[in-house]
Amino acid sequence: MKHQQAVFLQEMGITHWQVRKPALFKTEQTLKQLNLSACKLLVVCTEEDAKHELMDAIINAFQIKSDQVVYCSLAQFENQQGNLPTLIWSTLGEIASSPSHQLLHSPSLAELATNAAAKKVLWKQFCAYQ
Repeated sequence: MKHQQAVFLQEMGITHWQVRKPALFKTEQTLKQLNLSACKLLVVCTEEDAKHELMDAIINAFQIKSDQVVYCSLAQFENQQGNLPTLIWSTLGEIASSPSHQLLHSPSLAELATNAAAKKVLWKQFCAYQ
């Protein structure tokens, strides 16, 4: 179930069911719940973007410590249950999220590295929420 669907059901007072034995389902094994307890920024991206050299520079510019950042795939994000951090950044384009979240979106970091206008747009989105 997508996160937005779970939030919608929760707002309606409908209990979310948990699978007792997730090991029986292969997709449940690959989409483990993220530990977001100390997370200030959730980055929805590919593995290549998470490891890109520009990522650390952007996180530093946002003045967020690296241990307060969690990286996940789009499938993990959509499968995530519970509360998400306020600030979410997607390098996969726009994603659906609750209006209570501050959602930043940009192209992939390989494209962002060569596109000054896209960097400016990302920075303006970040500054709008600060």
